[in-house]
Amino acid sequence: MSKTNDNNSGGFAKTTDFKWLGIGVAVFILIGFMMPTPESMLEKASFLFGADSSIDVALKAKHIQLTIALLATCVVFFATEAVPMPAVALIIGLVQLFFGITAPKEIALTYAHDAVWFIGGSLALGATLVKYGLDKRVGMLVVNLAGTKTRSIVIGILLGTAIPTAFVGEHAVAAMYVPIALALYTLTNKSIPAPKLGTLLMVTIAVGCMIGGPMSPTGGARNALMIGFLGNMNIDVSFMQWISMGIMYTIIMSVVMSFLLPMLFKPEVDDLSEAVGLLKKDLQKHGAMTTQQKLVAGIMALVVLLWITDKSLVKDVLGFSLGLGGIAVSGGVLYMLFGLTSWKDYEDKISWGVIVLYAGCISLGTVFKVTGASSWFADQIMMIVAPLGLNSGVGLVILMCFIGAVLTNLMSAGATVAVIGPVVLDMAQSSGTNPVLVGVGLAISTSMAYWLVIGTPASSIVYASGQLESKDFIRMATLGWPAALIALSAIIVLWWVGVLGIDPNGIGF
Repeated sequence: MSKTNDNNSGGFAKTTDFKWLGIGVAVFILIGFMMPTPESMLEKASFLFGADSSIDVALKAKHIQLTIALLATCVVFFATEAVPMPAVALIIGLVQLFFGITAPKEIALTYAHDAVWFIGGSLALGATLVKYGLDKRVGMLVVNLAGTKTRSIVIGILLGTAIPTAFVGEHAVAAMYVPIALALYTLTNKSIPAPKLGTLLMVTIAVGCMIGGPMSPTGGARNALMIGFLGNMNIDVSFMQWISMGIMYTIIMSVVMSFLLPMLFKPEVDDLSEAVGLLKKDLQKHGAMTTQQKLVAGIMALVVLLWITDKSLVKDVLGFSLGLGGIAVSGGVLYMLFGLTSWKDYEDKISWGVIVLYAGCISLGTVFKVTGASSWFADQIMMIVAPLGLNSGVGLVILMCFIGAVLTNLMSAGATVAVIGPVVLDMAQSSGTNPVLVGVGLAISTSMAYWLVIGTPASSIVYASGQLESKDFIRMATLGWPAALIALSAIIVLWWVGVLGIDPNGIGF
């Protein structure tokens, strides 16, 4: 099973797999029509809509059943990529339309959200940074600063990939570090055979990209989706509020992995002085930054500043906030206004399928909420976990993180959040648990796609280098995956609740 590349178009080149298409359609028919409508759905529809005598409660219960059938079908399609992902995003709206779940004039509204602007604008910003080679400059600078010791370089690559991944697509970050890591390995391997060094450096790139994404809202479409879902509950999470929660995970996992990776893939050499020296000379060849590069960097810095101050300074000055999406798109437009890029560049470099896909995910979350399907689904899960004492509070938050960490290894992180995000938020709301803890925890847990080569775009890119095998990811995940879950659980209890003071039984910050 392959995963959708969050920021690259490679996964969108696939065509329909008719076997899995048939299975997905069969699942929809079985759940939506062949099974009788459960009594619990009728009760939920009556509870939510029964007060209005003009509403057909039985029809509303059927809509819940059809929405659950749509969810199951999307799980099949997301997990197998049986259908091109943008087509799945549009099918979500078409099912609502053809079965009378959502009125035609409201279909487009279910796809519209600031999170969609945010995803599109972020892709535009990242494409411009790559166009002007700022990504390569950062990568070379990191190696230059890391020193010559192998462990220092591992730490440098971890931080050098994690930090930019919080703001730029991970596929771009991984792609810029692979040539640097290959050069370090190749130059060293000429004098001393060092296959484990090559494996270590490549795995480090993949891991760095995975642990950096949770740090900020721009670290992946999954984060933007969750902010959108929370926004639908009238809970605003600012750029800095997310960073205050996510940064500790990136810091702790950087420390953990800096010890764990060299232990699992013990390199043949401890010092890479010769290789690093040659790379420093290559960095010098690039010369000083050009005026255009400085302008690109300046606009990006302005965008980040606006993201950080949107709920404070910007709101005080304008009287309202611009939203993460509005700021991201503003940055992309500024690049065009200053002549730094063109619309043709955006057409060529941005995967528009990604934007359509996540707009569809927003629509799925909306219809789940409006029909009451998420509330019904949440009730069923709560009944299962209640005997375990995990149906509310911190216990529920950690349980949802575990579920997210499992599912993200079976489908893309964005799809995982899209599928279960509305459900877990309804669980949080009905149990009196803070939705922010559950939502952000789930989004961060979906970064733990450690087990498979196809786990993330970065993993696929480093695997293509030829320096590692599938079993190397499994070896890393055997210790790395549980370590990440333990770290996140500790952060929830000690940092989010203990230091940041987020009330597990409250709403928002």
